[in-house]
Amino acid sequence: MGHKFSYEVEQFVDTPDDDLICVICRAVLRCPVRLKCNHVFCKECILQWMKRATFRISNEYLHISSCPYEWQLCPHEGCGQQVLRKDAQAHDQSCSHWRQLCPMGCGTLLVRENQAQHNCYRELQQRYVAERRRQRAIAANLRRKMQRMQSRMAQIRRQINLMCESLEVGDLEIEEGEGTSAWTDANAARIVHPKMKITCIFVYSPSCCSKPV
Repeated sequence: MGHKFSYEVEQFVDTPDDDLICVICRAVLRCPVRLKCNHVFCKECILQWMKRATFRISNEYLHISSCPYEWQLCPHEGCGQQVLRKDAQAHDQSCSHWRQLCPMGCGTLLVRENQAQHNCYRELQQRYVAERRRQRAIAANLRRKMQRMQSRMAQIRRQINLMCESLEVGDLEIEEGEGTSAWTDANAARIVHPKMKITCIFVYSPSCCSKPV
């Protein structure tokens, strides 16, 4: 409600911008004055308000930090509404985006809808059950991984044993082959014909006798 010298908003064809409205009388500024906090008021409005205020004009810097007519952004995420400092508490009581951690320390983030029904004991019990369920799921997953690893290790051991057996058989065949070659060399006789100078090699074998080559 404006004072007797104010310009009421209804007197204008087009609605004036908010920057032209005095936040005290809510009318269009008349004889506007600007304080160091950059707020603009009707001269009459601010003079009357200062007369009723508890601080002295010499405490102007105190006013800058506590001006009740300073526009403030609502601190609740998602709201985005700007309210006057003097109306901030009333807005906080009705803001639909209000959020607050439980004052009892259970860690639950309260919203306007569940604030009245909140029960710390029930919340903690539900959280405990959910955590136990999560831990059981993790343990079961780890057991499955361990079983797969054990199966894979057993498969690798079987493959290693097969490789070792194959290597042992190969070594035995090589040893037997070397023994036969040595025995053949030891029983070979080189004979030179006295006239034709032809070298004949006789190889003795347990099963048969080789003819001269």
